[in-house]
Amino acid sequence: MPTVLFVDDERVTLNVLKRLLADETYDMVFTDSGEKALEVLAKRPVAVIVTDLEMPEMDGFALLATIREKYPDTIRLALSAHDDGDYLIGAINTGQVYRYIIKPWNNQALKVTVNQALALFGVQQENRDLLARLGENNRVLEARVAKRTRQLLAVEKQAEVGKHAAYIVHNLNGPLQALRSGLELAGIQLADSPQNMAGVKKHLKAIRNGLDDIEQIVADILGHVRDERFFQTVRVDINEVVRRELSFFNLNPVFKREMEKVVDLAPDLPPILGNALQIKQILDNLIVNAIDAMETVDEKTLRIATRVEDGGTVITVADSGTGIAESDLSHIFRPDFTTKPVGKGTGLGLASVKSMVDAYGGRIEVTSLAGQGTVFKVWIPAVTDPA
Repeated sequence: MPTVLFVDDERVTLNVLKRLLADETYDMVFTDSGEKALEVLAKRPVAVIVTDLEMPEMDGFALLATIREKYPDTIRLALSAHDDGDYLIGAINTGQVYRYIIKPWNNQALKVTVNQALALFGVQQENRDLLARLGENNRVLEARVAKRTRQLLAVEKQAEVGKHAAYIVHNLNGPLQALRSGLELAGIQLADSPQNMAGVKKHLKAIRNGLDDIEQIVADILGHVRDERFFQTVRVDINEVVRRELSFFNLNPVFKREMEKVVDLAPDLPPILGNALQIKQILDNLIVNAIDAMETVDEKTLRIATRVEDGGTVITVADSGTGIAESDLSHIFRPDFTTKPVGKGTGLGLASVKSMVDAYGGRIEVTSLAGQGTVFKVWIPAVTDPA
């Protein structure tokens, strides 16, 4: 049951209140001083306090002001033998009382006032509980969305590798053929002219070059999809991430041969504190969008640049593609929006990019003209820790 605390230095008043409210269903506590009232509040929650204003030592004004500061949820009512307006306004201003009750009071009116105060306390408690549950539900929902986003990003990444599978096989086929030819020629050389080690060394060098090519291709693939801890925080060299991403996309012969790449990486770029996988995902999405945007245009130019700006690192990804309609620019970062045809994408690419950039305390900007290409500019703060 909720507790109502009555405070009055006159025992007669407290006894009258006990008899008057004996049939009420709430719990009641009676004290004869402000100090004792604060002791009660320190030990148990109090829904409503009804206090006299004129008391020795700590008067009602001081008590109400203290309760207002330390126990703001408690509903405060004032008892007073004075009906002077200025006097009562002082009580209201000091303790922000809900109502004041003039002595001698009307019994029924006093009961109604206390019960209304209890009802207000109950409504406030319900509101707090609802807000707390809503906050918890939001936290749970955000955690689920974050988990689902990571899952979708992983699926998109595997799909991207799958899309490149044919190109990967094609690229591996060349060095494998070189290995086979080198071994056969070395065997022929040894069989025909065992003393001609120079020729054998030539073929062994070709074999070694083929192995180097295969090793690099495999490294590019593994570097692109390796299972890193998603929230591992380290110093990230963005220029190195850009180079690795371009190396991976070069497995696609269309990207390698048909697109002009203009790369301008600032040599003095400071590291950022973050996760290389997340930075790769940001670049992946922006590069894939650029490639898709240039699919139907004749001149395909991808520009990637990094530079230092405003105490952070700027990554710029620009394309010469079809551009984005002005009416769509304000919607492109929404998770439910995509300009791609059905089956071409999930619509989560740019939404996930913005989510990750926001998590770094960064920002992303886009400028585009229909038919003239698009420029994405990502700013991420540099490392600020002393390590």
